[in-house]
Amino acid sequence: MFCTKCGIELRDHDKFCSACGTSAGRGPAVYQAERLSRPHDGKIAGVCAGFARYFGVDVTLVRIIWLALTVWPLPLFGAITYIVAWIVMPKDPVTLPATTMHTASGPVV
Repeated sequence: MFCTKCGIELRDHDKFCSACGTSAGRGPAVYQAERLSRPHDGKIAGVCAGFARYFGVDVTLVRIIWLALTVWPLPLFGAITYIVAWIVMPKDPVTLPATTMHTASGPVV
């Protein structure tokens, strides 16, 4: 699939174009996770990725907003709230892949 705005090829799981930020039109229009939590694959602590997933927006937008809050209106407000969110937000539960057991009669799932 290609971006309708800039024409860059999108991967199967992309919800937004990585070049221009346009929605790829996948998934519900308004997505809200069942609870606010941090994923295991975040850049620093996963706080921005957790908020982006919860509100259904691009993670880059959340990072830019958080950086703006760090320098304006109150110095270090964004940094302090990031640290508080890092402590308060739980991590996603670890999901283990399904294992296949092999018996004499064949695999059992």
